[in-house]
Amino acid sequence: MFQKIKFYDGQEPDGWQPFLEELSKDNAKGILLFVGEETPFDYKQLQPLLKTMDIEVWGGIFPEVIYNGSLYKQGVVGCAFQSPVSIEVVKDLSKFNGNFPEDLVSKNTKTLLILTSAYADNIPLLIETLYEKYFKEMTFIGGSAGSIISVDQPSLFTCDDIFTGGAIIAAAQDFMSVGINHGCQPISEPAIASSVDKNILRSINWEPAFEYYKRIVEQDTGIKLTVDGFLDVAKSYPLGILKYDTEIILRVPLSVGEENSLLFASEMPENSVLLVTKAYPDKLIAAAGTATEQVKIAFESKKKTSPGKALIVDCLARALFLEDRINDELKIIANKAGSDVFLFGLLSLGEIASTGDKYIELYNKTIVIGMGE
Repeated sequence: MFQKIKFYDGQEPDGWQPFLEELSKDNAKGILLFVGEETPFDYKQLQPLLKTMDIEVWGGIFPEVIYNGSLYKQGVVGCAFQSPVSIEVVKDLSKFNGNFPEDLVSKNTKTLLILTSAYADNIPLLIETLYEKYFKEMTFIGGSAGSIISVDQPSLFTCDDIFTGGAIIAAAQDFMSVGINHGCQPISEPAIASSVDKNILRSINWEPAFEYYKRIVEQDTGIKLTVDGFLDVAKSYPLGILKYDTEIILRVPLSVGEENSLLFASEMPENSVLLVTKAYPDKLIAAAGTATEQVKIAFESKKKTSPGKALIVDCLARALFLEDRINDELKIIANKAGSDVFLFGLLSLGEIASTGDKYIELYNKTIVIGMGE
């Protein structure tokens, strides 16, 4: 899929032109950019250069980026496409009505790469619409751009604009296998999300959501859970949505809202079946290794050759929880992928994926890995 992956520290504005020129060489068909949140990124200054490019350039701003298996809060990862790619921009997902142009996907499209703004409305509607329209033809992978510090900061950009609250969908003609895992373990009985308003969970089993969640977590930790220190504890106890096939889709509570509600980065379906889960560092790291093994087997089975690159979409919540051990996670991915596979990617505020044989999901605290040639 990507003929070239390059890194630029983003320090000097004059460095952008040679960086983009290098990526555009060898008849590149498009350029995807992952920008670390602490990069001095001045879109207004960069836009005139982007407009001179004769291929599509787009990307997102993420808490951290991954290049050659290492994390960077400051820097830019540039990915040059080797085969034709088309993009569709949805600037305001709150107004999304489920329509896409007919020419977004061609008969040669194999993979959809989806970038969304964190906290945007209608992300589930967007990805479900894409899946239901195109699931027979391709795999899906992507993540949510943005910041947990500057929530309203524009985080997606093209040659034409920088914006928040939207999405960019890229239809690529090369195959990418996908692996998904999280490693969290349930510690509660199933319960019902009895009142939900998009990303606000108001009640569980008709009890204020925080009161229910607090009781389960305190039973496990033996520590009183308070509003002030909420995230320090909650990062170890994601809520899980139990799916019909027993898969658990995680949602990390970020804070306590009005009337003891819980606020999440991603939407949650009302009346879904919930479990409180617990994160263990060793199990999270082992899960990343399992996802890598699965995605490598899937690629080799489909393409009858070995992969050359691995796109990692890893949840920021995993990195915050694992702290320094996030490097152990990247090491196990590198070990399972093999020395010939180049690792790059990003930390996200929500992960999007479908392996092709399962329904597309918006994940939290999950690692998604895509492998290509």
